[in-house]
Amino acid sequence: MDTKEYYLDDFVDYLNKNDKSSGTISTYTTNINDFIKYYTESYGEKFIPGNVIMMDLQDYRNYLLNIKRQKASTINNKIAALKEYFYFLQSHSIIKNNPAENLKKIRTNKPTAPKGFSNSDFRKIKRYVYRSQKILWIVVFELLSKTGVRVSELINIRLCDITINDRSGNLRVIGKNQKERNIPLHLDVRKAIISYIEERDKMSISSDYLLISERKRPFTRSGIFKILKRWANDTNIKIHPHMFRHHFAIQILNTPNADINTVQLLLGHESIESSAIYLKVRQEDLEESINAISDY
Repeated sequence: MDTKEYYLDDFVDYLNKNDKSSGTISTYTTNINDFIKYYTESYGEKFIPGNVIMMDLQDYRNYLLNIKRQKASTINNKIAALKEYFYFLQSHSIIKNNPAENLKKIRTNKPTAPKGFSNSDFRKIKRYVYRSQKILWIVVFELLSKTGVRVSELINIRLCDITINDRSGNLRVIGKNQKERNIPLHLDVRKAIISYIEERDKMSISSDYLLISERKRPFTRSGIFKILKRWANDTNIKIHPHMFRHHFAIQILNTPNADINTVQLLLGHESIESSAIYLKVRQEDLEESINAISDY
């Protein structure tokens, strides 16, 4: 496939200039290539961006939904990539009309609360991590579970982002779209960071990144995922980094004086709607509430 012909190289440059993450850029280019493949195979003609009409995109959306049976969230991510791609082409005068301008996403029901850990699973993971006595594992666990940071944010924490005093602490996080937020550090997190930095100092590290691999290099996303995969295999519990984020949000909402705005600030959500999903009461919580009712 000649990517130059489809302006994909220029599109990637455009995304980089707009400060899109490497993960977003990779996903967008994959989604565009998937559409190009569908287009050429379906219509038996060469893909020319200027020849695409809205009906082609609608047919593709229906194909993904009804033939491929993909989830609405997956399809909507692909639509987002196509919208960005054709907007780029039009804004750079490569095409005259944008066929994706009015393309609608798949409508979904109101989001349900994302899956987190049950209390028993969370305790089992924590016990496993602490029994390992691995200082790195402990600091990763505490940061994920008591700050709600994303993996991309976790690996980019620098020493200068951390402030720890006798009775308090703060973590400065640069999140999506370079949005800054400050997260107070729980005592367990402070202890884990202090212990890890003491071990880290013995390695004569020159990097200012907090988390350093055995090769004395800043941790990567894949490095964190390998650790979590090890935890999952050894505990026989499904573990995804976002589950720690969900657990953190739910725990915050269960504390006095916390509300949805607190969750939004701590998780770095752009909109309150993203935080509102945590207000959904889980079925097991309903059952526990009913069972707790005394006889009357």
